[in-house]
Amino acid sequence: MRVEKLGSALVVILTLVVLALFSVQGALRLAVDDLHAQAAIAEEPRPTRSPIGERLSAAFTKDVSPDNFPGVDARALELDHRADRLLELTAVVALAGMLAALFTGRPALEVATARDASKPLASTSSNGTIV
Repeated sequence: MRVEKLGSALVVILTLVVLALFSVQGALRLAVDDLHAQAAIAEEPRPTRSPIGERLSAAFTKDVSPDNFPGVDARALELDHRADRLLELTAVVALAGMLAALFTGRPALEVATARDASKPLASTSSNGTIV
């Protein structure tokens, strides 16, 4: 019983870590898209930029001048690479969570047997009279 609780806690923790990693990876992707748009702004037609992407890309490029288009594009490629690695890490953590759930969970037959054993065979709500 203790192993099942520990396994359940581990699965919940790993699920939260996966959600956090997906959120960070999504934020990186938004920043990368905005940086690519910022680097291509000199071209016509001008690409559209999202407000969230603009704020995220500004946070990731504080040390790069906005007029330095090759530098902005290089930073976008670097962040794109990091986002890909983060997605791969997220997949590994998700796999670890699934394996933890698989190895620490109780088999369905055992759960059904435990549930059946807790049910009374007869109605115990009467005072002994046969109805």
